[in-house]
Amino acid sequence: MEFKIYIFSDNVLSGLTKFDLTKLNLLFARNLCNICHFEILPLAKQKELLFEDSSIVFSENENLDNIIIDHYSSLGSEKDIIAQQVVVFKKQEQKIVFIPLESDLSILSQILGNDAVCQFHLFGLNKNSVIQKLEQLKSEVADLKYKVIENNILCDVYLSYHGQGDMIDDNQVKIATAFKSYMFSENELNLEKIIYQLLKMKNLSMSICENVTKGKIISSLLENADFSDILKLAQIKFFENADNEELHKETENILQSSNCDLAVVTSGSIEGDSLHFVFTIADKKEIHFYKCNFTGKLDQSIEMAKNTCLYHLVKKLRQNDFAF
Repeated sequence: MEFKIYIFSDNVLSGLTKFDLTKLNLLFARNLCNICHFEILPLAKQKELLFEDSSIVFSENENLDNIIIDHYSSLGSEKDIIAQQVVVFKKQEQKIVFIPLESDLSILSQILGNDAVCQFHLFGLNKNSVIQKLEQLKSEVADLKYKVIENNILCDVYLSYHGQGDMIDDNQVKIATAFKSYMFSENELNLEKIIYQLLKMKNLSMSICENVTKGKIISSLLENADFSDILKLAQIKFFENADNEELHKETENILQSSNCDLAVVTSGSIEGDSLHFVFTIADKKEIHFYKCNFTGKLDQSIEMAKNTCLYHLVKKLRQNDFAF
């Protein structure tokens, strides 16, 4: 199903109120729905709106009643109220939804109501390549529907198909096999949560020293408040053009000084629009080196560097070949 999204808020326009577009896109992807139009407008513009398609209208709670009253005659007679917050008008196949900006966006799942039967998360494959593989699978998987969200070298894929059930079936195996070498998760767990679970399960501690990634790795892991329990040391240390020998010494120093089981040290340099990224993942027996380059906007390159480091940390932990 497709929806037009309208936000009528002077506060959102001026930046006083934040709207989480990333979360909205994720909710639509999980429910295999599309956003065909998105617009942020001044509150006064709401009177000019014509509801000709399924739409979702956001505004401050204090404004929503007046917006509904102004358009009541064109909204249809069938109406539902969800969680005493959201008002949904239905007219034939059309839905017009009014939701306060103060509400948790997750309430939209009750309206979109088409949860994907399975999901998986990929590293190192761009959106176009993912779509190409899924289109090829349509000849083998009946009624395959999907949504793909690309985010700095990661892709989140949500899909449904005919004959789905609670148990893993042949179609799900076909889909998973097509992406096996890129897949790191088949559920809601992201890289940060997987790392925490693996370290906790193995009863391991960790230290991190960041350079060119500017604390992005540390902050993303600490979004899980419990991660601080297994984090021995977290520091940002700027050193220029560290060669392998210096990075090796820095990693050994982190391992010894913090008395941790596992250490991650990042380094690198920025030249024009290129980020040269180097990092180590080490236990008390061996230090593993990784190198990669990213080109484009610096913020995006740093995010890709962060995700690359986290992905390889997950991969190494799952190999279970560390010596602690």
